Amino acid sequence: MAINYAVVLVKNPKTEKLEARARAVTKAVEIDDVCTAIAAETTISPADVVGCVKALVDVVSRMIKEGKLVHLGDLGSFYPSLKSDASTEPDTFNTAMIRSVNLRFRPTKSIKDELQDASFERTITKKDRAAQAKASISAINAKLTEQMEEEGE
Repeated sequence: MAINYAVVLVKNPKTEKLEARARAVTKAVEIDDVCTAIAAETTISPADVVGCVKALVDVVSRMIKEGKLVHLGDLGSFYPSLKSDASTEPDTFNTAMIRSVNLRFRPTKSIKDELQDASFERTITKKDRAAQAKASISAINAKLTEQMEEEGE
């Protein structure tokens, strides 16, 4: 299976020029699909897998709130990071200056290495697909108009 990508024009912030770049085009997979796939590869029932995955989410969330870095074996690690306002002196910094907490994920080397062997397949964006449909409709309308004019002569 390949990773789908589309080519999109993006502005380079340094040069202000538009550049063609690849963007991954993904399709969401729901937790039930993941649990069904895990159950198919193990002796655990799908319902038990769902329970374990939901418990994992709860436990990891709680540990992140406690400021812990959570290692999940060969998958990788989750850890909190903070965004805050700046202070001129460390002594004047207070918790009100912390704007948000973000969740970061750091995959293991083995996961990263797996991605190096990925294959890619080009697809089109929704915007391009809509433009093609609009062009097709315009071409059909032009053809119909031409035929109606020929019949009217």
